[in-house]
Amino acid sequence: MSQEGREEVVGYITNSNFQTEEGVSFRTGYSLHPPALPVDFSKLKDDKDEHWARESQMPFADFRKASQKVKLFLPRKGQAMRSLADEWLCFVNGEKFTNTSLGYIADMFPQVVEGYQDGDDPFDMRPSKNKNKMGRNWYPTLLLNLDVKKPLPEEGVEFLFVRVRSKQIKNGRFDLEVIVMDAEGDIIALSNHINLVLDSTRNLAKRRKSGDEDGSKL
Repeated sequence: MSQEGREEVVGYITNSNFQTEEGVSFRTGYSLHPPALPVDFSKLKDDKDEHWARESQMPFADFRKASQKVKLFLPRKGQAMRSLADEWLCFVNGEKFTNTSLGYIADMFPQVVEGYQDGDDPFDMRPSKNKNKMGRNWYPTLLLNLDVKKPLPEEGVEFLFVRVRSKQIKNGRFDLEVIVMDAEGDIIALSNHINLVLDSTRNLAKRRKSGDEDGSKL
């Protein structure tokens, strides 16, 4: 993908037909650790679930405009670990998630780095803890892969669960493991990211074109 003469994204796609796939299948016994909190979808819609609360606005939402397209529900008492973030999502406009939504979903989550920079968990949903959130970073993606494990039904689904976790944050670069699950707890997709941590002003500044001297995309 090119923008204003700059090559921004290079993508490689390996595609297969889920309906005709053949081969061995084994149950591995995998489960989330720590386990995700239970959820009552009939109450979640009205933001009355015991364990999950809607995040009304993600940090720096005007800058991260994509976050305005979904409702995010986060653990009411904060994340289980600072290095991970759990969430349930649904579209704001009532549309259903389909297979074409998975690329977006795999890149839509609370930023783990901000939990370390702000001291307390900035996504703790308790009124006594929920402070004014100050998103201030840009996280350009160096690499993102997406492995779809189970196709969503053609009619789509209303809610999806996402867990994102970082194994190392060092020298302004960090990794992310993203697990997408459906309401039944089946793995829908796995994704891994490599990102940088930069000040948001770097993304808002005027960019140099590919032929400019001393130019850098980052």
